[in-house]
Amino acid sequence: TRRACQIRENTMAGVALACVLGPVAYSLGSPTAASARRGAPAMQYSLNNYPLPGPLSPVYNQALVKLSRSDETTTGGLFLAAEEKEKPREGVVVEAGPGRVHPDTGATLPTAVKSGDLVLLGEFAGEKVDYNGASHQFVSDDGILGTFKGGVVQADTFCPLRDRLLVRLAEAQSETSSGIALATGDDEAATQGEVVAAGPGRMTSAGEVVPVGISAGEHVLFGKYAGADVSLPGGKFKVVHASDCLAKW
Repeated sequence: TRRACQIRENTMAGVALACVLGPVAYSLGSPTAASARRGAPAMQYSLNNYPLPGPLSPVYNQALVKLSRSDETTTGGLFLAAEEKEKPREGVVVEAGPGRVHPDTGATLPTAVKSGDLVLLGEFAGEKVDYNGASHQFVSDDGILGTFKGGVVQADTFCPLRDRLLVRLAEAQSETSSGIALATGDDEAATQGEVVAAGPGRMTSAGEVVPVGISAGEHVLFGKYAGADVSLPGGKFKVVHASDCLAKW
């Protein structure tokens, strides 16, 4: 019939149109597929303004730490001169090496930190670099004093590394027990205090951990020039090695 012939003609025209447009649609693909083929912009890496073919990978017990930015003003809004600002000593580990092999025993001593850890650095530790346009520092795990649990910078979240101790310094006495005033210099360093946190222990050449013989809550006496001063909320603190302690009680 005439209607049947018309249906056949429409069907054949549709097939022909599909044959023409099919390869075109296949070559173009969907917008999502086309975007996927083009790919996202590649990450550009640089070290001290020199382009790199890829990301840096620390070796041995080195860690690459992105430093926290120091505040430019005080809590009252006053501008701080460069020499008055405390250098940033906290940062986040970007990458950490696998560890180092002890030359005498051949044991692998794993790096004490991992990517993502918020760490506290020693004052003179490491080598500063500009990595991807931001201030970073290469430092061995020996130059890292400890980590902060949960990314919160407080004394009760601080975890000392190896055989280190976090000590809350005792205030200097202004008079004797009999009431005699004591003359003390402002620059006289405190040499005793309460242990707030203790590290897991020292690592031997065989890769075994020797526990620290000092616990949190105990008081210690240490050498005048031992350890590193640390600025944390809640008092004055110092990070010292357990081996620097002279006595405990």
